[in-house]
Amino acid sequence: MLTPLSRPQIEAVILAVEDEIYDFGYQKDFYEVGHEYRPGVTRLPLYIQPGLQGGEGTVIYKLLPHGEVIRNFHLNKDGLAVLEGAPDSGFPPTQPNTLTLYMDDDDVCRRKHEWLKERFDILDAPSRDRIREAGERQKRRVGYSAGEAPPKDQRKSPLRN
Repeated sequence: MLTPLSRPQIEAVILAVEDEIYDFGYQKDFYEVGHEYRPGVTRLPLYIQPGLQGGEGTVIYKLLPHGEVIRNFHLNKDGLAVLEGAPDSGFPPTQPNTLTLYMDDDDVCRRKHEWLKERFDILDAPSRDRIREAGERQKRRVGYSAGEAPPKDQRKSPLRN
């Protein structure tokens, strides 16, 4: 049974998506991919499962340069959404957090039709403060910031233990 998502929980997921993009420096990859909401801001759709099951939810969105991804998430004790899987994994087809390219098209379309459709915005040139804040939240989420990342073998997994 799904526990309905609240508006603050949905916003936490959107913030996690935006923060990860800024923390990894992917914002330029979004240039002219989505709808230009206003000059310097690209707006893209995000589809989110309308509830949590066992404390986890699922989201579909474009994460460039990788492509469209489906990822599980959970909320930590601070109320921050934690996206599972890591962009530097490349989202292989053998993992639950993967590219939708590897999924059945009808299943992806069904989910997009049934799930909540939200939007997220990516600034072409975010301020240094916005990037710093994203990195700080990423440290609270997964234990490191990609901008200050330790070697891959020393990172804490974003998966819940």
